[in-house]
Amino acid sequence: MAAAGLNTELWMTRGDGPVRGLVSDTVRIRMVPAPRLSRGLSLFLQIPTLRQLVKRVRPHVLMSAGNQSNLTVALATRGTATRSVAKITNPVDRPGARGLAQTLRQKRFGLTARLSDLTLALSAADAQRYGALYPQAASRIVSVNNPYVTPAMIEAGCQRVANEGPLRFVSVGRLAPQKDFATLLEALALLPRRDWTMTIVGDGPDRAALAAHAKRLGIAPHVTFTGFTDPLPYLATADIFILSSRWEGLPAVAIEALACGCDLVVTDCAPGLSALVIDAALGTPVVVGDPAALARSINGRLAVSIERKRLRAVAARRVDQPRSESP
Repeated sequence: MAAAGLNTELWMTRGDGPVRGLVSDTVRIRMVPAPRLSRGLSLFLQIPTLRQLVKRVRPHVLMSAGNQSNLTVALATRGTATRSVAKITNPVDRPGARGLAQTLRQKRFGLTARLSDLTLALSAADAQRYGALYPQAASRIVSVNNPYVTPAMIEAGCQRVANEGPLRFVSVGRLAPQKDFATLLEALALLPRRDWTMTIVGDGPDRAALAAHAKRLGIAPHVTFTGFTDPLPYLATADIFILSSRWEGLPAVAIEALACGCDLVVTDCAPGLSALVIDAALGTPVVVGDPAALARSINGRLAVSIERKRLRAVAARRVDQPRSESP
């Protein structure tokens, strides 16, 4: 996580967590205290402390990790020599969202885009969409590919062996409404064959409810919930990665699955992901929230002969392509 030739620091509210080991020892970590309140309020109240740190350390660039901290970083650097970079990791417009809350969300994102020196989108489709939505900031909204694919993923894909047992399905994500695992389980229950296993990697508030739902559907013996763990071993051996989300920015795990040589079935939850799937001739994204359509798509992919090497090449192109700016 350290770029060669750059003095890179991480400014964090918490220094622990399950992915702490991914941070290079060469990266300095500075703690920025914040009150233990709701995440949005906590980040807002963090602005004075963060601003003092900006003035003291005077970094060239301060980059926000995602939606929640974008406005905080933009306000904390305002009027200083430090350039602020925002990153839109989840869509501005969520499917079905409306009313005052959605209006305020749009305005917050627009204010952030105007205050930030640069805004990163996860795909060219997103950059174009946000540029049209916020024309005053359009010239500073660009898409930049994240380095999702690692050598370990490619190596895992190259070492893949033919699966002789039941079909292996895998899905990865937080067990929360956004990921819509309930629809995924309902789709699996509609499959005409039961020679499959589903591994769901992740944890969250809906875990107990989803386990009970699988039992009601009669598929509990086929479904395993692993909790929070490294998904790589599961992606490297699965036949199909299934993503049932209601909305996403550009889910990294889908590209990681391709890098491991895993076929995809995804919902039409993110413009960049849909473009990737269509361009790569991996089928058609499925309408959100439709178990029958998701089941049909899974069956359709099972009928197709997959060239795993081509899937890895698709993932590599997605990472290596140059960034594209909004018009």
